[in-house]
Amino acid sequence: MDRSFLSRAEVIASSRNFVCIRLASNEDETEKAFVSQFVRGDVANTAFAILSPDAKPAMRGRGPGRGPRDFFADPSEMAASMDKLARKYEAGKVAGVASLPIALSPKIGLAIAAADQQPLVLVLAGSNSGRDELESKVSKLAWENRFLGRFVYASADSIKGLTKIQGQSIQEGVLVIEPDIFGIGGKVVHQLSADSMEAGLPEALGKTLKEHVRYQKNRRLLAELGFDEGVYYETGIAVSGKGEAADRARYKKRLDLKKSQ
Repeated sequence: MDRSFLSRAEVIASSRNFVCIRLASNEDETEKAFVSQFVRGDVANTAFAILSPDAKPAMRGRGPGRGPRDFFADPSEMAASMDKLARKYEAGKVAGVASLPIALSPKIGLAIAAADQQPLVLVLAGSNSGRDELESKVSKLAWENRFLGRFVYASADSIKGLTKIQGQSIQEGVLVIEPDIFGIGGKVVHQLSADSMEAGLPEALGKTLKEHVRYQKNRRLLAELGFDEGVYYETGIAVSGKGEAADRARYKKRLDLKKSQ
């Protein structure tokens, strides 16, 4: 989806008139149930839909609804169709700053960041009010054109569960993390306490983008490296795609055998 459609300039431009949502259907039962409404057949590892403001499908595809190819011949047709649909609805005015587009959890955010080859911005605060305040400050930058779509975001009360993150020395504030190739670890490249964030975060994000290096990777390389290093990603709920579930079971069996030898 990303390479063939969603990263194309004309589609990105048309998407500015839409609310773009990315769900992790193998991580949350509620999200999986929502996705299942728009897919013909079993929910697998991909789904795609364009909805009207009442959350009903605005377009009908030619296939099961796994991706843009089930709806459009090419990115130009997708952009033109989105523009035509957007003209039917008058955009509402948003009061204040839009919410920060955070992932379900830091673990999932790190995995998404690695998959998209983007840095992760992690908001940390022990209280809900503290996180809300920090998220509001980060969101002011997240929606600026210079940073829009360039980072993945997550929010939590602590970094607990991310045991392979290196370089953290603050307990509250904002961490900017470069994920490893698998999305199970990473390195903190910038960290800002709550009182220094507003002044220092714009520079930190800008510097991170300048120094960010994208991995050269593909599915086969990841499979080989993952097996060599004993990597197995546990999803939040069982994978529902039959082919993917079977592939994961075979890989896990091989990995367990290797570890037992």
